[in-house]
Amino acid sequence: MQGTTGCWILMFLLPVMISPIAANYAGGGGGGGGGGGGGGGGGGGGGGGGAGTYHNQYHPQQQPNGNETPKSNRLGGRRAAGGVLLAIRPHLQPRRLQHLEGDAEVVWASVRAGRLLLLVGSAYRRPNADQEYNSALLRSLECAARQQHNYDGVLLMGDFNLDIKWDIEPPVVGVQPAEAFIDAFAEMSFAQFVKTATRTTNTSAKIIDLLLCDVPALVVEAHVVPGTSDHEAVVAKLAVSVQKPISAPTRVPNFQRANWPLLSQVLEQRLDCVSREEGVITAWEMWKKILFDTVEEFVPTKKVGGRRKKKHPWMTKALKQLVSIRDELFGEWRSAGTDEKRQVYLNARRSTRAAIRAARDEWLWRLGLGKSHSKELWRYINSKAKVPFEASIFEIDGRTVTSAQEIAEKFSEVFQSNFARAQTFPYVRRNAHATSTTAQFRGLQLAPAHVQFLLQRIKTAAPGCDGITAPLLKNCAASLSSSLCHIFQRSISSGEIPADWKTAAVTPLYKDGSKEDVQNYRPISVTSLVGKVMERILRDQLTEFLEAKDIFPASQHGFRARRSCTTLLTGLFDAWTAILDERSGSHVHAILLDLSKAFDRVPHGRLLSKLQHYGVGGDVLRWLECFLTGRTQHVKYGGVCSAPVEVLSGVVQGSVLGPLLFNVFIADLPKDISSGFEQYADDTTLWRVVTTPEDADALQNDLDRVYIWCENNGMLLNQRKSYAMDITRARAPLYFEYTVNGAPIEYVNKQRLLGVQISSDLRWDVHTDAVRAKAARVLSFAARNLRGCTQRVKRVAYLSLIKPILTFGLPAWHPTTQANTTKLERVQRRALRFIHGRRPPPPQEAKIMPIQMHLNYTDLNFFKKCEGGAIDFNHRARIIERRQLRGDANERHQRLQPPPVRSVFGQRAFSFRVVQPWNDLPPELKECTVAEFPSLCKKHLWKVNSD
Repeated sequence: MQGTTGCWILMFLLPVMISPIAANYAGGGGGGGGGGGGGGGGGGGGGGGGAGTYHNQYHPQQQPNGNETPKSNRLGGRRAAGGVLLAIRPHLQPRRLQHLEGDAEVVWASVRAGRLLLLVGSAYRRPNADQEYNSALLRSLECAARQQHNYDGVLLMGDFNLDIKWDIEPPVVGVQPAEAFIDAFAEMSFAQFVKTATRTTNTSAKIIDLLLCDVPALVVEAHVVPGTSDHEAVVAKLAVSVQKPISAPTRVPNFQRANWPLLSQVLEQRLDCVSREEGVITAWEMWKKILFDTVEEFVPTKKVGGRRKKKHPWMTKALKQLVSIRDELFGEWRSAGTDEKRQVYLNARRSTRAAIRAARDEWLWRLGLGKSHSKELWRYINSKAKVPFEASIFEIDGRTVTSAQEIAEKFSEVFQSNFARAQTFPYVRRNAHATSTTAQFRGLQLAPAHVQFLLQRIKTAAPGCDGITAPLLKNCAASLSSSLCHIFQRSISSGEIPADWKTAAVTPLYKDGSKEDVQNYRPISVTSLVGKVMERILRDQLTEFLEAKDIFPASQHGFRARRSCTTLLTGLFDAWTAILDERSGSHVHAILLDLSKAFDRVPHGRLLSKLQHYGVGGDVLRWLECFLTGRTQHVKYGGVCSAPVEVLSGVVQGSVLGPLLFNVFIADLPKDISSGFEQYADDTTLWRVVTTPEDADALQNDLDRVYIWCENNGMLLNQRKSYAMDITRARAPLYFEYTVNGAPIEYVNKQRLLGVQISSDLRWDVHTDAVRAKAARVLSFAARNLRGCTQRVKRVAYLSLIKPILTFGLPAWHPTTQANTTKLERVQRRALRFIHGRRPPPPQEAKIMPIQMHLNYTDLNFFKKCEGGAIDFNHRARIIERRQLRGDANERHQRLQPPPVRSVFGQRAFSFRVVQPWNDLPPELKECTVAEFPSLCKKHLWKVNSD
């Protein structure tokens, strides 16, 4: 926290007590900081400002954790330094007002504290500023003055560096521009509350950090506290009531102290009566009551909620006492003003800082040691990386909303509007390949052993509305499996499903766009874990049936075994590269389609008719109809729930069956398409080589067929979020207009597809830059927050957080050029220094492959998985094989021949790149299993690299 030049902390006064939440914040380059505070009476909040603070736009994690940070970096200069920011707790609903700022180093924001709407500013005026600089700041004050009547109060904090003696009444004004600013302050009726020097040297003590307010009654007190640099910090308490919600205390089972053998034995005895119950609803209610009663009897409880989480887990009681002593000595020095008291305070500050740093380093050193500390590591990383969702700000109908209940209801209203109303669709003639005379899927095979197997493999997840938790199901799987198998059998045979399995608690998940807009969130349903076990049994057997009948088109890569984003992208980019290589002037027109709210709009009747057409009938079809219809959901937000609403359409996002049912629904979309067509669930790409207007007409006809399919199946093809690309190496683009229901589709030169940035020239400079920048941001975040951790923890952070960013989508894309490879290598070299210090060991000793080696390894591993059937991808589509070439060791391992290419561009395709490395592998690597290959391949590559 070095280099700050000014810091202010606002604390909102509540009826009971005040407790700071956020403190100093420092940026780089000689910057300064701000923080937020508040508390008491069930919670509070605050904000702060900092002057002289540089906040790097490429490192958003630098912001004070849990705060919104409107900021203004200083422009120009020889290095990145200077600027101002406000750090404000999100529940105060901060909104930046850039139109008040102009060219000055100032940030203005509105905040809502209780019933009051306040205008808060953070400003900086550098010493010896010229007239133009001063005029810009004064103009900003004039703009704020014109808006003053719209607010209940205005607060301005800043390091103004003015020659004014504020400790004298009235203040004594020195050299210009002090008088001009005094007049501006008077014009806004500002009172200045800092009366103690904020910057003290051996020769002077000056009040240059100011806190100004036009409603003096708002400021209860303002005092100076120890800072983190050559400026002290200013803390102000405001007489404003705000309240941040805290969850009410409650008692829950403490499964960590459960006697699992005893609990399982008792449950097995008591649940035996469930198997004699014929009605599924009655059996389920009986099963649930026995389960909860037994848990209440045999599992101890613990208290959760009702208090705030500890912000700094290393702050012990002894350290807090040291901080109190330091602050008392600071007050004594301020009162006495002697050098002796100052030295005593400085010694205390130095020792307190050292003790806190040592405690933090020790706590960080223990992170990741053992199972419990591993969880603590990720809890710590998540706390540093994310602002709680319940602290987000939302704008509803042009106003900022404060009530969690109102936000939950609005989310529920938006999600409900996504549903498609029941309607009659035109009759569609089906293909003859699936009729009532073909194989049927009418029943479900159930066995207690399989139910137990699935229960034991339940992932740790939030319980559904029935309150049954994952640890209980996993640890008591043997005693629960028989009774649950009976309930599942009665459910499938009767076509009835307990209401608990059809009730969902919906969590809004951010997609893209403004986080303040509730339209930019998708609903993720949290459903019963027991119900998901039943879904998993049905999904596995139904998938096997549908795959055997070849229902799903080859173009569908989403939610299918052995397929992924990588298989789609690798095939697509390989085909496009081959086309552009064969003829450099070729044009591939690709249309990236957006089906709006596709999962939520699936008509249940249409889906059920398709299932029946594909051979699903009997008990299974009746059960699926019950599963889809009569469902309810409510939105859970900020500890409150919206009113339940009926789910009128769609497949449940967050359920086990949902993805499979969506694939069934969309399986007939590409039936009559003649152009290239690729799908990952609802992400659809339509493409064609276009040379003449007739080619463009053919592509438009296919686009029209997609539109007609959407109209006939209740889908909405969103023209505004669909884009066209002319993918070519030609100098001059070739554009034809493509339309959706008469509305033209916009052309773009680059677009993101399944996490990979595609450029119209099919080069990877843009994507490499995006990957490098994102990886560098996350690496900087890890370096700041894990500085005192062990090498093991840092390595885990690199492998879990940074490496996946660098390698996502490989081998579909490839850096291709040495310049792009070097960009990625720079990030990796930084990562090695982060893990091992300034002098990292060689890559082989660090067990982190160089980028070029990792690229080769990724190509080979993907190719081997395709060879072994672990990936469903035609990896040899363009490769010439079964030709006896010079150097073949034997007929079992004939060398492959790469596809013919005309240029270096064509050599960048996966099908060309992988051939030579694969040919160079020793026979034992080609013969080993898919599971053995990764480790053996790494050893081989290290050996080749060292030679």
